[in-house]
Amino acid sequence: MRFLILLIAILSFSGCTAMLLGNNSSVEVAPDTTRTPTEVNSDSAISGQIRQQYSDDAEISNFTLGIRTASGRVTLTGTVGSYGIRDRVVDIAQNTHGVVSVDSRVVVNTNL
Repeated sequence: MRFLILLIAILSFSGCTAMLLGNNSSVEVAPDTTRTPTEVNSDSAISGQIRQQYSDDAEISNFTLGIRTASGRVTLTGTVGSYGIRDRVVDIAQNTHGVVSVDSRVVVNTNL
């Protein structure tokens, strides 16, 4: 009987530990069904326009930047070499047609 209680306790704690540590491999994530195909295409076009403007800029094109757009909300990631470049990266995104908001997670590393 003690063995059974101990076994149940161990199995229960292992599940709790996985949840606490972020092991969510058993959790299924539903596909993004909230955006229509038109919104997905619009978001792709926005990301493409921003990406093109970055590649046309001699300084910005030296850096690898991530651009993710969902419902007109752009999230930028990556690292650039100066605060001025970071500000230009954000400004270009904000002034792109169709952009609702910009979440800049761009990091500045002046040692690049």
